[in-house]
Amino acid sequence: MKELSEEFTITTNLRDCYDNLKMSSVLDLTQEIATHHANILNVGFDDFIVKNYIRVIVRNRFDIVGDIYNLSKVKIKTYPLKNNLMEYPRDYEIYNEKDELIIKGRSIWMVYDFVKKSIATPHLEIYDEGRVGVFNERLKRLPKPIKSSEHYIKDIVVRKSLLDHNMHLNNSHCVDLFLDLFNPDKETKIKSFHVEYVSQCYLNDRLSVYKYHNLNNFYIYIYKDDELKIYFEVITN
Repeated sequence: MKELSEEFTITTNLRDCYDNLKMSSVLDLTQEIATHHANILNVGFDDFIVKNYIRVIVRNRFDIVGDIYNLSKVKIKTYPLKNNLMEYPRDYEIYNEKDELIIKGRSIWMVYDFVKKSIATPHLEIYDEGRVGVFNERLKRLPKPIKSSEHYIKDIVVRKSLLDHNMHLNNSHCVDLFLDLFNPDKETKIKSFHVEYVSQCYLNDRLSVYKYHNLNNFYIYIYKDDELKIYFEVITN
C-alpha cells in the first residue's frame, strides 16, 4: 500500500477569515495522512522509537493550483518517493469534491537517531521505483535570509499550546504569521508557500520574528538569539 487516499471534512476553523483553506490547515492535514500512511508502512512513530529513531520534517512546499475557497471536503492522496541520501520525500495531491486537483506539495523528512545524536539513513523500501511525483526536480532548500534589524517585528514565546507530541513547536503554526504580519486582503491569492525548518523550538523559547517582501514574494524568518530556527516564503498573485 505505497499510496494512500483519505477524505477530510473542512471545518470552519480550518479556513481563514476569508473562508480560504489556511496554509496551516494544509500542513496539519497532510501531516495527519502522512502519519497514518507511515504507520501502515511500518515506519511510523512506534516502529521507529524502538530503534532510537524519530522522523523530523525539514522542508515543506505546496503550490495552490485551484480554488481553495469555502471547501467542505477534500481528498488527499499521498505517497513516498525514493530517498535522496538523508532526505526522505513524500508527495501530496489534494482534490476538491469535484475531484479537481487544487493543491500539490512535497514534504522532506529526515530520520534522527536520538541516542547517537546524528542523522540516520535507514533503507526503507516504501516507494514505487521510478515514480516522479508532483515536482519534476528535487525540492531544494530556500536560500537562507540575511538577518537585518530593519526587518525585525516582535518577539514571541513558545507556549505549551503550540507544542506537538515530541514537545517541539508544532511545524504548522508558524505559517499563519503571514496573515498576522502582512494583513492580506480578500483579493490576495496564495500561489505557493515553502517552509524551511532549521532546528527545533521548545517550550518557553523566546523567538524573534522578522519579515520583508519583494513584490509578490513575502518572507518571514524566526531566530532564537542568533540561531535561525524557521523561515518561509509565500508567493501571491
